[in-house]
Amino acid sequence: MNKYLANSCKILFVVAFVTIVAATVVIAYPKYRHARDLMMEKERIMRRIDEKRAEIAEIKTKQNRFNTDREFVETLARQNRRVFPGELVFVFDD
Repeated sequence: MNKYLANSCKILFVVAFVTIVAATVVIAYPKYRHARDLMMEKERIMRRIDEKRAEIAEIKTKQNRFNTDREFVETLARQNRRVFPGELVFVFDD
């Protein structure tokens, strides 16, 4: 009888261990997947932030040129067909 009880206890412990491991996997995997998705989202947002910072730096550079470089402003104005008062402009279309 002792042998039967010992085998039953071993089987019960193995089944309990397997059940605990399976339950842990079932509970932990969705949380792991969610954490991985959040990390990917964070990386995507950080890339977007870096792109926006680069865009802001470029805009600040242009803004600084507008404030300091008269030729730059005149070139942009002429590209947009702006003229000084009294100037005569000839536009040739292709």
